[in-house]
Amino acid sequence: MPRKRRPRRLINRYGQTRLYDVESASYVSLARLKELRSEGYEVVVRDVENGRFVTEDVLPRGLDA
Repeated sequence: MPRKRRPRRLINRYGQTRLYDVESASYVSLARLKELRSEGYEVVVRDVENGRFVTEDVLPRGLDA
C-alpha cells in the first residue's frame, strides 16, 4: 500500500534570516517552522536569491524537539 504523503509548506528565505510562509502569507520564525514539522507538515525552504532548496541548512532533521 502506498504511503500517504505529508502536506507540504513552502517557505521562502530572504537574505540569511527572513523566512516567509507562502501559504499563510506572513513572515515566520524558526520556532514556527519547528511547530509546523511537529504538526506533521513537510517544511521546504527555498532561497529566493538563487532558487536552491536550503531546508537542511535552516532546519536540520534532528532539531524537531
